[in-house]
Amino acid sequence: MLKVFFVSVLVVSSRVPSEGWLQWTQSYNNRDVCEAVVRKDRDKVTLAIEQHTGKFFIKIKAMRCLTYKEAVFLNSKLGH
Repeated sequence: MLKVFFVSVLVVSSRVPSEGWLQWTQSYNNRDVCEAVVRKDRDKVTLAIEQHTGKFFIKIKAMRCLTYKEAVFLNSKLGH
């Protein structure tokens, strides 16, 4: 089974629930490649998240590579 990873960002916002994992649409079939993208493009991803969430944005708590299922699991633990 092929595992795909997405750049995933734990965002804190003024919405309820206040924390949640957002995932980029670009997928990577290797965690190491995804993590290299996170290191290289961290500032670009941060800016895009800030622009996407607008006035509701507070901060980014974490940025890492997760599968879709991992993000769903983590979001369910946050009350989503």
